Amino acid sequence: MRARHERNLGVLTAEEQQTLGQKRVFIAGCGGLGGYSAEFMARVGVGGLVLCDADHFEESNLNRQLFCTEKTLGQSKAHAAAARLKEIDGELAITAHHTTIREDNAADLIRGCDLVIDALDSLETRLLLERACAGEGIPYLFGGVNRTVGMVTTVLPGDDSLRKLFSGSRTQSKPSVLCFAVAAVSCHQAMEAVEILLGRPKLRGKLLVIDLLRSVTEIVPLKL
Repeated sequence: MRARHERNLGVLTAEEQQTLGQKRVFIAGCGGLGGYSAEFMARVGVGGLVLCDADHFEESNLNRQLFCTEKTLGQSKAHAAAARLKEIDGELAITAHHTTIREDNAADLIRGCDLVIDALDSLETRLLLERACAGEGIPYLFGGVNRTVGMVTTVLPGDDSLRKLFSGSRTQSKPSVLCFAVAAVSCHQAMEAVEILLGRPKLRGKLLVIDLLRSVTEIVPLKL
């Protein structure tokens, strides 16, 4: 085991750490949630990451997006994230896609991954990605943030949870978001991601709701 992961032991076993090193995770969106999730996956020892984002960093991203700095303004989010992660772990296998996730490419993008982490801001894209995950037999980990409230749930192939949960909803244009709300939700996503990769998801059929303003965390049962 690499020395960089020694402090994971105790929470994880050596065998579990080795398992994580053999996993490949797709991160849909490299902005707020996706930036934190990508860094957490790299630091915990996941062996491969596939990053996908069609956007470039702009000044309004500086309040909450981990890989957005004054030096990376104007750069591709996916490629800037990949460069940052290589600074953390030069042996990490990274593929970066500067592209939009669409019906005609979603399955190809995620194929061969063990988990898809949703860090998107478009409900329509989330729903098509959920369908693609079902088709490829890949677990899908949803996370969303609005103001100081965040949500996380695990969708296993065939659950169709996101469509049931957000049926009739629409994407909100540029919601208010604080950086620590993004970080809090990403922490929960990252922990659940590890649990999924180790074969013991905790949030299937459950919606974790975090309200930082009220200092409340609750789990809402979902119908599968």
